[in-house]
Amino acid sequence: MLSHRRLPLRRRAPLASGGLALVLAAGALALAPAAQAGTVTPTVHCSLPAGQGEATGPQGMTVDLTTTSVPPGGKVHAKITLGVSPAKSTTTLSNIPTTPAIDLTLSGGATGTVTVQGPTVNLNYTSGQAVVLPPFEGDFFLPANASGTVSLTPLRTRTTTVVFGGTYQTPCDVTAGGGTAATVTAQGGGSTEATVSAPTGPVKPSTTVALAGGGWTPGATATPTLCDAAGGNCDAAKIASSTLAIDASGGLSGSIALASSWTLADGSYAVQVSDGTKQAKAPLEVKAYVPAGPYELTPSPDHGPVGSVITVSGRNYHQDQQLNVVALDAAGNTLDDTAVYPSTTTDGTFSTEFTISDPAIAFIHTDEGAVEGTETNVPFTVTTSPVTLATGAATVKPGATVGLSGAGWPAGAAVTAALCAADGTGCAPGKLSATNLSVNASGTLSGTVTLASSAAEGAYQVQVTAGGLHVTAPLTVAKTFVTLSPSTGPAGTKVTVVGQGFAPVSTVQIDGLKPDGSKSADNYKTKVVGLDGSFSQTFTVNDPATVALQAREWLVNGKKALARFTVGGTPPPPAPSYALSPDSGPVGTVVQVTGRSFAPVATVVVSGRKADGTKSADPCVTRMIGLDGTFALNFTVRDPATTSIMASEVLAGGKVIKTRFTVR
Repeated sequence: MLSHRRLPLRRRAPLASGGLALVLAAGALALAPAAQAGTVTPTVHCSLPAGQGEATGPQGMTVDLTTTSVPPGGKVHAKITLGVSPAKSTTTLSNIPTTPAIDLTLSGGATGTVTVQGPTVNLNYTSGQAVVLPPFEGDFFLPANASGTVSLTPLRTRTTTVVFGGTYQTPCDVTAGGGTAATVTAQGGGSTEATVSAPTGPVKPSTTVALAGGGWTPGATATPTLCDAAGGNCDAAKIASSTLAIDASGGLSGSIALASSWTLADGSYAVQVSDGTKQAKAPLEVKAYVPAGPYELTPSPDHGPVGSVITVSGRNYHQDQQLNVVALDAAGNTLDDTAVYPSTTTDGTFSTEFTISDPAIAFIHTDEGAVEGTETNVPFTVTTSPVTLATGAATVKPGATVGLSGAGWPAGAAVTAALCAADGTGCAPGKLSATNLSVNASGTLSGTVTLASSAAEGAYQVQVTAGGLHVTAPLTVAKTFVTLSPSTGPAGTKVTVVGQGFAPVSTVQIDGLKPDGSKSADNYKTKVVGLDGSFSQTFTVNDPATVALQAREWLVNGKKALARFTVGGTPPPPAPSYALSPDSGPVGTVVQVTGRSFAPVATVVVSGRKADGTKSADPCVTRMIGLDGTFALNFTVRDPATTSIMASEVLAGGKVIKTRFTVR
């Protein structure tokens, strides 16, 4: 069994005895006398949460009812004042959300239990002292079959506090010396009795439960809460949300979402609904998911290089459980920086992305909040072959097709792609209009992705997923841009500037820029833009102060774009004389064709070619070559028989260059 250091997580681990405030004492503020008021001082037994012990002693309880009689099923408003509790706060804290409540047993003209819950208030706590809890008010409803004098006897008080990210209750049960604290008379004709129905079988915490009923006040607001089976101990916090509604005929419909298993324990409950005038309850059985077998932990894949992102999933865990998912080295030591903290579903499953960030990783480990006996380890192998991903172009226009390539991928794995924000978040396949990628038997990735025409300008990451690995590569989307080849070199370097997205037949001027944005001493160049909005022009960088090259249209408010250039180093190797981007794709792919070292001012014809060298059905594109011997144009592949793209100078003995293109 491997040993490791567990990572502490919220809630599951026991809370330290000094770390939780308790609301257990009432203030001495007196309320004005009201109808049917009474005070009792029973002995109560308080159970402190988080293993902090128990306390027993007397506590005064005053119940003031603001009415002497109501119809059967009617609403009663109560004011509650609690005396000093035998339990005291164990720590000093400020501004703690606190909700008081009292359960009252009905006798005489009615039976059952009702709850009066006050509003949540923020209180301060002092260690070793009782908390001063202000008097609180709330409503309860008599049963629809109540008749005559109904006596109310305190059964227990409950205080709910939210502290240290958790919700805790302190119940104080009456054990002796209690008695009737108030009475109310049920008399007169009651209104139509409201009804509510709930599922008869067990339901899980954190799930949605449909309710129905009738006889409610038309158009009123339905407010649900969850009580114990006897109708007491009602706690609205056990219901996370509600869509209940009452229609114009008094029909109740909608659902409630139960709280998680941290708040809602297994057991028999009563779901209680009130519309401000009427109230009804229905039994509800709650039972959390029970694992069907031992923990099952799966890394997918179970091997990969440092930097890869895998999927770690599991089943047969307890529901609503926050997990530690962390890597261990070969000796079983925890590699802290690898940890992630997913939560399980209502079916005891989970799935999370996990980054292989350390070459020492030998195992993937999970545990349920550092609880003993919940640990699971599975082996993982860090491979030495890196997984790579590269784009055929660093910047493209919206709707463009981009070539992707890479190595070290799982052989033959299915491939998907998505476009992400620059920081790698928000990945969405829908931001790509087409994906045509594959991995061959040697792990080589190739193919294209096509951006949606609605893609906004900006910096992105292209994410490729295969065999559980996720790898990204940067990509910039712009409507107007220039690229440089090369983008670095010593003074005197000749740079091929290729532009896209400019106004057709306009003239652009290319300048070198200094860090402050002013023009450098480099001689400017001009070029006429092609009908497709692209151009290619050679520019010599002579000024060491040049940090970028900018192309600007000679038009009012003309478009402009720039790209960084770094002066320094040794001259780079000569750029290819002819290039396609991308070099593969489906029928309809728009290929950027660039060339250099062609005959200045000659005409170049670009055409598609079949496997036998004959011309394909793709329309030819012609372009006049610049004085520097360069050109750039867009060529659309429409014929499935196209296997290459050829550029030919219209000259006797002119240069002919052909490059392979794969229709996928």
